[in-house]
Amino acid sequence: MILVVHSSPKKQGNLERLVALTAQSSGHDYDMIRLADLTIHPCTGCVQCARSKRCVQGDDMHAVYPRLEQIDGLILGGVNYNGRVNSLAHVFMERLFPLYHQTPTLRNLPVAIVAVGGEAPEKAAEDMAGYLKNIYFCNVVGAALFLSDTPPCFSCGLGPKCPVGIPALTWKDKDLQSFTRVRKEMFLRFEDNPDVVLAARRLGETLATSIAGEWGRPRSGGGFYLPSSG
Repeated sequence: MILVVHSSPKKQGNLERLVALTAQSSGHDYDMIRLADLTIHPCTGCVQCARSKRCVQGDDMHAVYPRLEQIDGLILGGVNYNGRVNSLAHVFMERLFPLYHQTPTLRNLPVAIVAVGGEAPEKAAEDMAGYLKNIYFCNVVGAALFLSDTPPCFSCGLGPKCPVGIPALTWKDKDLQSFTRVRKEMFLRFEDNPDVVLAARRLGETLATSIAGEWGRPRSGGGFYLPSSG
């Protein structure tokens, strides 16, 4: 069984669909957790979890710990917010700390990383991969990314009027001059990018290979498969 955990607040958004494709490509049964649906408080650093391997805070993580102790693999999905993985993903990783003590529960657990963002999804992927590998000793088998090129300011309502939005700050003059309104076609779907679809499928296959105890990595030739947005 694979557990899929993702930190997008958007139901059926690019991240949720992308982690689902990755899981389906593994050929394993899977359950999905949307962190936005749970109440998970930040770690307080009290370390009272050391003996019991359970956090003393009475929130929704208590239902997640037993599931993490029974899985064969994990897919963790995150979103880049302002250059880092968003807080829902970060708090979830903090709260894995009870499973660190004594015999680390997540040691060598095969983990696939999936990240999306209007810009630099690789930064979110690096945050998650580094945390899980260096703190919890997970076996991070690879990552699949989707750069949507969709600034969050497309949803704010100000559109081309904002002087500090991503278009005003980063677009070329000719592109900015033609930007008169936010159009539906500006919101890109990962399914329309063959590189991203291929990345997710290969990542799922690589996760399955790792769960089977065989050596494997994405066929890009590197430990991470990082596709272009096209």
